[in-house]
Amino acid sequence: MKKRFAQADYFIEDHEYPQKELINKNISLLNWNIQKKNCDPVWGAEFKHIIEKYTPELILLQECQFQKGLENILHIEHYGFIFAPNFLDTFKDRHSGVLTASSANHQCVSVIRSHAFEPLIKVPKIFLSTSYAIDNENKELLVLNIHAINFVGFWKFISQIQQLEFSIRSHNGPVILSGDFNTWNRKRTNILDKILTGCGLEKVQFHADHEKNIKKFLFNHSLDHIYYRGLEIDMPAEAIKTKSSDHNPLLVKFKLSL
Repeated sequence: MKKRFAQADYFIEDHEYPQKELINKNISLLNWNIQKKNCDPVWGAEFKHIIEKYTPELILLQECQFQKGLENILHIEHYGFIFAPNFLDTFKDRHSGVLTASSANHQCVSVIRSHAFEPLIKVPKIFLSTSYAIDNENKELLVLNIHAINFVGFWKFISQIQQLEFSIRSHNGPVILSGDFNTWNRKRTNILDKILTGCGLEKVQFHADHEKNIKKFLFNHSLDHIYYRGLEIDMPAEAIKTKSSDHNPLLVKFKLSL
């Protein structure tokens, strides 16, 4: 019998990057778990509106899905992107994974797979690591886009967070870590915060009016987070209510710390 879900060991890139470097006074980020809705015209309209209104330099999407032949690959004007699928649905011929789009070309890229496999589809989860040169700076910005492992024991979750920790500690410069962490209980949330604060990261805080729009498990524990190091928040973070996905997009604007 043919196995339905196959591990994906590749990434796909669109090279249409308009800039070589990020502008250090304008490092804005959009993070969104889009629930595989990137072919949905409702999602397309909402996404277009957000991009036109906020013009983020970095776009981090989780649960992106494309057909195997890439007939419906995402084309975003003024951005290049890297799509890193963690699995291929062989019955539907669709890739699913995370996508990082940016106005500036990356310096380095890597895909890091979890040691554990999710039990239902028996493939690992991944995070996508990209780094970017910053205008008039000799440091690079490390950007990590994650959809964390779910439906596994606590220690397997910790194992993937420790993989993040290794990437962060190996980088001498500013960091943005963002995604869906599947922190559906206090135990997961606390160990995530403990490991990441130990790496010098801070969590982006949202005003109550926006915090309520962040996807939560049983209305209690937020699943989506943004962490940062070596940066300052330049404008208050927003979580925008939308209709197309069960998660809402998160937006924040950074600048380099002096």
